[in-house]
Amino acid sequence: MKTVVTAALQDGMQIGEDIVIADKVAIKKGTKVDSLIKQKLEAFKLLTVQVYEAEDLANTYYEKIRVSEAFQKFQGDYNANLAAYKVAVDSFIFKKVPFRFEDLKAITDALCPETISGKRLFSYINILLPKEGDMSYAHGMNVALICKKMAKWFKLSPEESDILIYSGFLYDIGKFMLPQDIIWKPDKLNKMEFDLVKTHAFYGYHMLSKFHLDERILNATLMHHERCDGSGYPQGLKRDEIDKFAKMVAIADVYEAMTSARSYRAPMNPYKVVEIIKGDMFQKYDYAYISAFLSHILDELIGNFVTLSNGMEGEVVMNTGTLGRPVVKCGDAVVNLEQERSINILAIV
Repeated sequence: MKTVVTAALQDGMQIGEDIVIADKVAIKKGTKVDSLIKQKLEAFKLLTVQVYEAEDLANTYYEKIRVSEAFQKFQGDYNANLAAYKVAVDSFIFKKVPFRFEDLKAITDALCPETISGKRLFSYINILLPKEGDMSYAHGMNVALICKKMAKWFKLSPEESDILIYSGFLYDIGKFMLPQDIIWKPDKLNKMEFDLVKTHAFYGYHMLSKFHLDERILNATLMHHERCDGSGYPQGLKRDEIDKFAKMVAIADVYEAMTSARSYRAPMNPYKVVEIIKGDMFQKYDYAYISAFLSHILDELIGNFVTLSNGMEGEVVMNTGTLGRPVVKCGDAVVNLEQERSINILAIV
């Protein structure tokens, strides 16, 4: 809610709390402001009134985020920085203009300052829906923002943090050389299409290697689709053969792809994503990195209200030893999802 000077009230605003005059409720909270209500307030000689904000009237967590002033500001800053990133990418692709790392760092400093929590940043990324032609650019920028948070969570040195962030901006550059309708095809790719998409790692590596970049950035570009069990591409590398920055970028890449909105599908809720990634974490991802990442993600979600598959709603109050299976307080009842394996989290509300 916010306080509004009575004279500045506008029709359609909703009164945020009961207005009591002489021990009686004269105007109930939720009443919409119109000319008659304004006259009553003037007669009561009230200088200010509490009114609901759009965030107060939203029904779900993500609706509240979407209508908040903080998100509106973030979205404006995001669009401005996305435009700058697009110019940098296009200049590199078409004119061979090297990236200015100070410009890339300025983007993450603006959108991911130290004061923003992981919970808020990831929620913002979750509900942003870039234009269809901007999706590849937005994906790269989002991954760079996630990488900045990961660097802090993993306690990387300032120098390594910068390398990881720069890797996030550049690792997928090869995809800009491929048909975007295949890159963003909503249906499953056929073998020929998938074989084409797999070439983007080599494309990106060869494009960037001409500019004498740090080897760790080049490796992240070449190896971000490699998997610890050897099932990845383009070289089928295994565990210690994969650069650690490629391992970290791979996690940010898959998490962003699953939790961000697309023009053809809604974003998955983070608990569902954790369940999916968890199934591969021992085989495909570096266990130390993926377990730390998911643990931090889940810690950020404590306090959220969720809908359970048994129809109950409640607040996530504590994580358990099983990733993605927290304790949820539903009124007087406490549901421990680590023990109640038949119950799942359907959505954050």
